[in-house]
Amino acid sequence: MRRIGVHETRFAESGIADIALLFSKARELEYNLLEIDGERLLSLSPLGLKRVSLEARNFQLDLSYSLSLGPLLDLSSDDEAVRKRGLLAVERIIRNIGKMGGGSLNGPFYASIPPHLHLKMQKDRLFEQSVGSLRSLAGIAESEDVLLNILPVNRYDHFLLNTASDALQFVRSVNHPSCGIDLDTFHMNIEESDMLDALEQAGYYLHCLHIRENNGQVVGNGHLDWCRIKEKLDMIHYEGPLIHVPDAGCSLVSFEGKRIRMLLG
Repeated sequence: MRRIGVHETRFAESGIADIALLFSKARELEYNLLEIDGERLLSLSPLGLKRVSLEARNFQLDLSYSLSLGPLLDLSSDDEAVRKRGLLAVERIIRNIGKMGGGSLNGPFYASIPPHLHLKMQKDRLFEQSVGSLRSLAGIAESEDVLLNILPVNRYDHFLLNTASDALQFVRSVNHPSCGIDLDTFHMNIEESDMLDALEQAGYYLHCLHIRENNGQVVGNGHLDWCRIKEKLDMIHYEGPLIHVPDAGCSLVSFEGKRIRMLLG
């Protein structure tokens, strides 16, 4: 059965310093996974990492991690000082995930968010630079039992990877079993000609699926056809997590995780 998760930004208290305070809230909504911002792990001591891991276990809650990087940590940068700074930061996050028992690191961390728009015409060079960065991180991830899942985003967020096809080309270029694909139904609704075909195209490489409606609202409050999405996920034998990440400010729904599980689990 697929794990049904929720991103920490689902909760108004997501900015709190102690992430463990959200564990009970996630369980109250009947989720069994919480995705947290990977940058949190940079400020935690070894004891802090162990505490978060143990608290999650006490709540019977799995953890995953999301990450996007700003311009000063850009893994696609041709400024070697910037790229190395980014590599060191992501390596620290990967190793800390390993200390917590491993897991997945998901997101558009292959490049800077927001993008350097003046480099849009140098997309091929940025692509190759980023692939090289991920290759160097993938071996570290494998040793720490971490999956690096690359998220294509819509054209308004970045120009480098926008579709499942783009992500597939990227992951095949990295060519490492620790590097897979993370898709998000909101971004897919903007960029994909056929969302169901895109899921099938990602296929074996699809290790994470973030879910929200076309309008960024909670699942069921938009026009996406979740029955057909479930059929496609069943067809490609997708067993990864489904992580709910509606826009901040959406009203909480009782038994939200249970409702998603009934639709897609």
